[in-house]
Amino acid sequence: MEISVVLPVHNCGKFLLPALQSIKYQSYPHFEVLLVNDRSDDGSEEVCAKIANVDDRFRLLESPHPGMAAALNFGILQARGTYIARMDGDDLCLPERFSKQVQFLKDNPDISFLGTFAQHIDQHSKVTGSFEFPEDDFEIKSQLDRGMNTFVHPSMMIRRRALVDLRGYREIFSICQDYDLWLRAQDRYSFANLPEHLIAYRGYPDKRDLNDRFWKHFYIAKLADTSMQQRRAGRHDPVDQMADECDLESVHDTLVRERLMAARQDYYCNKKAFVDHKPLNSMDIDQIHSFLLTNKETFNKKALGHAFGLLFDQAIRIEDTESAETLYKLQQEISKSRHLKSLLAKPSNIIKYALRRRPEPV
Repeated sequence: MEISVVLPVHNCGKFLLPALQSIKYQSYPHFEVLLVNDRSDDGSEEVCAKIANVDDRFRLLESPHPGMAAALNFGILQARGTYIARMDGDDLCLPERFSKQVQFLKDNPDISFLGTFAQHIDQHSKVTGSFEFPEDDFEIKSQLDRGMNTFVHPSMMIRRRALVDLRGYREIFSICQDYDLWLRAQDRYSFANLPEHLIAYRGYPDKRDLNDRFWKHFYIAKLADTSMQQRRAGRHDPVDQMADECDLESVHDTLVRERLMAARQDYYCNKKAFVDHKPLNSMDIDQIHSFLLTNKETFNKKALGHAFGLLFDQAIRIEDTESAETLYKLQQEISKSRHLKSLLAKPSNIIKYALRRRPEPV
């Protein structure tokens, strides 16, 4: 067996069967598929069982622990292939994907981690864009050193011995497990990307969806980066000292702990404002305002304008007119809202707006 496809399954819904069929009809037939069910309750397990009953290359497994990293590690332990191919239950493989990746790895025995370019598709399988990352080891690692992810995770094919040597994915991470793996691997193994779009990646929700996962990504990426920096400096890895991904109180190094706590507080503040929709005070507003300006290149204009608008409403609620005016001008720079333009034309309207939005006394 040359390829073991490890595919975690968690409520993949209507996308799962097309994903499995895109694997089944690969031009390269020498593979097994490990379908690792992670507590699905939407019928995904039944879909997996049906294909496993008619094609013995597919095996349905139950992950012993919750979470993607645990499901991936369990699949890797059960794998028999020389290469581990990643795939998610809502993506699609092009027919030549496995053939081209295996041939490249055979021709380049120094490469252990191989990704591909990818098309981006939406919930209706319409192509909405593409992902094209650096192709050679030097450029990939240069981008990683600048804090940029350089692989489409479901496109990866990795030599199994490398994953075993690295002890797989770190299960403490609820997201960004792949980014952490690349950072741990980069000083020991060589990377490459095939310059062909060999998967269709259904990457939603996107940057317009300011959900918990979106905001947590900033903190977890910072934690993974800090972990890598400490290892390279020959110091203790803070992640090894933590019981969970937010357990910074267990980190021994004071300076490291304080830097990470600042990133965690950003996450908590953003979650409070945009996920939990709780009332903010002036300190919260200032912190989120600073975070948005620092990371504005990460957002598209619509998302950034929406975020500033929500902060503006919170400033109005507590009658913080100074913050409201600043936020309102920032939003006006990126928004085409007629309402905001009318306010900007007559600055005194900010005060009138604040008075109109003031909560009624109880």
